[in-house]
Amino acid sequence: MEVSPWIVAADAEGLLAFLAEVFGAEEAGRVPGPDGGIGHAETRLGASTVVVMDAHDGWTPHPSLLRVAVDDVAGVVRRAEAAGARVVTPRTSLPFGDDVARVADPWGNLWWVHQHVEDVGFDELLRRMDDPASSETMAGFELSLDAEMRRRTGGTEQP
Repeated sequence: MEVSPWIVAADAEGLLAFLAEVFGAEEAGRVPGPDGGIGHAETRLGASTVVVMDAHDGWTPHPSLLRVAVDDVAGVVRRAEAAGARVVTPRTSLPFGDDVARVADPWGNLWWVHQHVEDVGFDELLRRMDDPASSETMAGFELSLDAEMRRRTGGTEQP
């Protein structure tokens, strides 16, 4: 089984360029839309396919929330910022052994960028989750997502 996200974008061409620049995505093919835009484009990010298309007249663009495993979180975040993304959550070392950051691209997609840095056994994970510093880290990580989602819906940001 394979799951491939679809992103309906205003300026699919720009989004495809962003994916290539930031993640090294390789476009597999595209079909023009009836209005001359992109009706369907497939781009490969590692073993995954992301489908991108332009929003048609009368459509609202629909961004996605996506998680990507990478070898260099810091490098991806730097490239994303250089390509116009905004950092939502700075690089954070989480108790389960991943360094994670979140960036919002100019099309409204929110990218969780994960780098596995350490194998953590179950007992060690439980110990870390009981540590107040880990709890504080996790709480801050979740608050940054909450603030972003509230910002997008016009809700009140929480401290």
